[in-house]
Amino acid sequence: MNKNGITDTANRADDKVDSIKEAVKGLVDQGAQRVDAIKNKAFEAKDQVMDRGGDMLDSLTGMIKANPIKAVAIAFGAGYLGMRLFRR
Repeated sequence: MNKNGITDTANRADDKVDSIKEAVKGLVDQGAQRVDAIKNKAFEAKDQVMDRGGDMLDSLTGMIKANPIKAVAIAFGAGYLGMRLFRR
């Protein structure tokens, strides 16, 4: 009986260890899925920002080509103000 008692206890312990392993494996899989979802959202956000930035750059380039004298005057004024602010 002592031998069977030890065997039954060992089997129960093995079963508990196996169930814990399965539970941890499931949690790891869920975590990996969440990380993938977050990564995909981050890539989509980056792509949207790059597209909007490209559109804004194209728009700005068009404005500069349409009004070159105003663009130079604005750049000069911004540079002058920046110099005055950082000089102090």
